[in-house]
Amino acid sequence: MVSSQPAKHDVTDEVKDAGRGVFLIAGAKVYFMLAGAVIVFSLPRIFDEATYGAYLLVAGIASIVNNVMVTGTIQAVSRFTAQVRERARILQHAGFRMHLRFGLPIAVTFAAVLAPAMGWFLKDTSKVGPIALAGFIVAGYSFYAVLIGTVNGLRSFHKQAGLDISFATMRAAGIVGLAAAGLGVYGAISGWVAAVACILLLSVAIIGLPDKKAREAEQPIVPMVAFFVNVAVYLALLNLVMQIDILLLKRLTAGAYLDRGMSIDQAATAADAAVGYYGAAQQFARLSYQAIIAATFVIFPLISRATFDNERATTIRYIRTTTRYSLIFAGTFAVVFVANPHAILDLPFKVAYADNAARALVALALGNVAFSLFAIIGAILNGAGKTREAILTAGITVLCAALGNYLVIPRFEPGPDALLACGAVTAIAMLVGMLVGGALMRRALGAFVPVAAVLRTCLAGAAAIALGRAIPFTSPILTVVEAALVAVAFLAVLVVTRELTMRDLKAIAALRRGSKNPTPAPAPG
Repeated sequence: MVSSQPAKHDVTDEVKDAGRGVFLIAGAKVYFMLAGAVIVFSLPRIFDEATYGAYLLVAGIASIVNNVMVTGTIQAVSRFTAQVRERARILQHAGFRMHLRFGLPIAVTFAAVLAPAMGWFLKDTSKVGPIALAGFIVAGYSFYAVLIGTVNGLRSFHKQAGLDISFATMRAAGIVGLAAAGLGVYGAISGWVAAVACILLLSVAIIGLPDKKAREAEQPIVPMVAFFVNVAVYLALLNLVMQIDILLLKRLTAGAYLDRGMSIDQAATAADAAVGYYGAAQQFARLSYQAIIAATFVIFPLISRATFDNERATTIRYIRTTTRYSLIFAGTFAVVFVANPHAILDLPFKVAYADNAARALVALALGNVAFSLFAIIGAILNGAGKTREAILTAGITVLCAALGNYLVIPRFEPGPDALLACGAVTAIAMLVGMLVGGALMRRALGAFVPVAAVLRTCLAGAAAIALGRAIPFTSPILTVVEAALVAVAFLAVLVVTRELTMRDLKAIAALRRGSKNPTPAPAPG
């Protein structure tokens, strides 16, 4: 059970807890990413291209709402719990009350209203049932997130990490297991629902529920709801940026096939296959964003504290350092994919995926570097209390991606060219979002990623990509070796140009030890 008594540490202990917590949560996120990779790479071997594309569509639509509910709830409950830790159980009860009035209606609306609406939008009524089934995931996530928010606010990071790892394992086993049993998209989504039910029961057993005293205590939920809604607007836009391309690709490709005289079922199946090819490239390209998610957990509290204390110089150092590291981490993944997209896709997927989506992977890999910085910018702006700027940036990005894809995709025949066009438009929208957000952040807080860091990273990327294109690849083993050489070459050029220095490594080590004052390394040059 989780104790709701206030911790008796000094400030140094609290900072050490935070430092260790960052790495526990980051480790859990890495495991979650690896478990997700099992799903991504297993399903295409179980499903045909159309069924895989159908799964990606349903999962993507569910994730737009799920990610908002989970992240928004955890932040809301954690924020109020951290402020008054002795009232943790009372605030936990308030979180449950919030979602009895808020989360459950959203889940019901998702199943009863959004599912049919998406069937109409996608020109494919066969998706209504699986999307409605995913409503159970939305409901379960709402209450699970309250429990996780409680342990996060109490800084019981080991329990949060353990539950995240357990859920990742259950989810992968459920989705892949029922898909392998021949149950199709319904089976995969049912496996996800079962995993949510199991982790909800496990988290109740480990964390516990509010006692009678907590349930009877007066705790208004309006402040928590207001905070949740404020965060949810930005998160909804952020997740739309990640899904709008695949939704429009499905709708517009289905429309193109209908115009060719295909039946509704034939057009739906052919469009699902296009989504499957594109989604494979999308899954690879997003690794760069997933690699820097942990950085958002670090920068949010640091920026919040620095801006609250009016420490402008410290804020600028944090921004420059975090954006530099994010650019480097995201760039490391991107150069590997751009250097040899066909061979990379051919490793886990059937050759048809590589033939159709290799060029789209190049565009998406580069675009997701910009998206990674876009996400960091959002975390910084929100951490500094600049919520309107964060929402404006995300809104502009969604608008660019939606309008651009709506206008461009129909200009190409369905196939590899249309997938490339979709990826290129999405990448440009992500770049626009990063530039708009960077400009707003620089005006509000005085800093963005240093220009010299961008130039050095581009130079390193060009050299690494050129090396990758020059190396012959004749087998999967050589493809893996080549990928490692490209990544090493990228980092080596950064070291030679002094974009990466020993001071950077010492700064990271200081955070790992939970140092009281982990001063960020300044940008070189």
